[in-house]
Amino acid sequence: MRFWHSIVGKIWGSIILLLTAVLVATGFFIAITYGDRNSEQITEDIHTTTEHIGNLIESGENLDMLDPAFDLLDESIGVIVEQDGEVIASKQTSMHLDDASYQKLFSNQKFNEHLDKGDFVSESYNFYQDQTDETVHMGAQRFKTLDGNICTVYVYRSYGDILEITGQVTKTLVISGIVAVLVTSILSYILSSRMSYPLREMKKIAIAVSKGNFDNRVPTYTHDEIGDLGIAFNKMAQQLKYNISALRQEKEQLSNILVGMADGVIKFNIDKTIILSNPPAEQFLHDWFFSTENSDKVLIPPKLDEMLSNIWETREEQVGEISFGDQTYVAILTLLYNGDDIRSIVTVIRDMTEEKRLEKMKTDFVNNVSHELRTPISMLQGYSEAIIDGVAHTDEEVREFAQIIYDESLRIGRLVNDMLDLARMEAGFNQLDKEREQIAPFLDKVVSNFEVLAKENNVKLRLVADDPDLEYTFDQDRMEQVLVNLIMNAIRHTGREDYDGVVEVHETANFYADELVIKIIDNGSGIAEEDIPFLFERFYKADKARVRGKTGTGIGLSIVKNIVEAHNGKISVESNLGIGSTFIITLPLSTDV
Repeated sequence: MRFWHSIVGKIWGSIILLLTAVLVATGFFIAITYGDRNSEQITEDIHTTTEHIGNLIESGENLDMLDPAFDLLDESIGVIVEQDGEVIASKQTSMHLDDASYQKLFSNQKFNEHLDKGDFVSESYNFYQDQTDETVHMGAQRFKTLDGNICTVYVYRSYGDILEITGQVTKTLVISGIVAVLVTSILSYILSSRMSYPLREMKKIAIAVSKGNFDNRVPTYTHDEIGDLGIAFNKMAQQLKYNISALRQEKEQLSNILVGMADGVIKFNIDKTIILSNPPAEQFLHDWFFSTENSDKVLIPPKLDEMLSNIWETREEQVGEISFGDQTYVAILTLLYNGDDIRSIVTVIRDMTEEKRLEKMKTDFVNNVSHELRTPISMLQGYSEAIIDGVAHTDEEVREFAQIIYDESLRIGRLVNDMLDLARMEAGFNQLDKEREQIAPFLDKVVSNFEVLAKENNVKLRLVADDPDLEYTFDQDRMEQVLVNLIMNAIRHTGREDYDGVVEVHETANFYADELVIKIIDNGSGIAEEDIPFLFERFYKADKARVRGKTGTGIGLSIVKNIVEAHNGKISVESNLGIGSTFIITLPLSTDV
């Protein structure tokens, strides 16, 4: 802070300005008064001198007796005695007058008019024509000698001497004023510093209080108003500390409650700006902001914005469902009042995604199981009734019907087991037992299990391992389940009579892309382009040409997808109808743990 802006500077400056103003006014008054008094005194001295010299002339003394009298006068006083236009006696100063100056003086009309009347003349006079020369104070009076002659006595004194005396007085006044200002400055600075010290201390404590430090106290130095202010300030700081502490405890308690809530809480201002939110609510806003449905990148979903408008208009609690992507939320909006005015709007966001997913999975599970079991159960019922009713007349027909019943029962068993596996995976119960093994020997073992099936279906089965020594950490049983499903599907939909079917299992490691890639490639019937996006959905089956009457549960590829994703990988398919298909398993090398 600048000195002039401080209270010390203001008090000090006020005192100095006041003192300076008083000294200047007093100095002018003294100077004017002294100047007038000095002029009067000079006029009186000149008049007295003139009278004394005139008395000597009137007493008839010899003019030579005037010189001793002149010697008694001050050097700054000059005397001219004139008779009949001639100087009969004189005492000069440092001006050194000549005859022209004397004649100019003797012929001064103004002086002569007053002198003719017998008056004493006192005026300012300049002996020279140039007005810039020195001016003197002139006194003149006429006297009559004993022999009847008229003599005029001129007594003058230089204004320079007068000004010199006035200057000395002015110098004395200025020096005295400067000394007074200096002394007053020191005393006023000390006084203002002592007066403002408690205020400066109070300012420091106030700054500390504003930063949250309520432990400092203002010391009480005096028992005046400033001391009372310090006591009041200390009481205020103590009360503020208590209130802030209570507010902080309540805030921490509320913050802990909000952070610990599973539901999201958002507090909106009346202009729909967000005042407060907890982590679940922030996650909700984050998911919405970066969702594909938020192309305009608005902060809150349109449904929530509509609910905010409705609660503002109706003044009633709002409940609604908000969905985007694969997430579903329920929002409950409540108004907060400040008296009769609405202060803010509190929104509770509950994530219903898992509940919806579980409900849908349960419904789909029941529907799919019912759908898939209907056919084999109908066949079991039909062939059983045929045997009971005696439709099968021979033992061979009975054995044929019994074989069909047996195959369908096995199909029901496979379906139930696959459904249970898939349900456990989708529910998150997909525990992996990972071990670090070489990939090539593992793939070779799996492929060798299908050699007989491949020969029966006229398919050439081969393994290509680009990295035979590569080791990877994975669940062997689960990964074998993936490969068995994919290889079996490839053989079934590739092998046919009079056709050279080929199924190839290809392994390679792309270290640049940080990927382990396993491909199952066949040159079979292929998959229609419109079926590819739905291929990994449960119970989805391609067209009849693809299935070709082969028995299957319809959920094998769903199980494959879940197992691959459990290994942090992904599976995709490339296929051309009538040319062949390639299933691509991509596993990350960086997460190989």
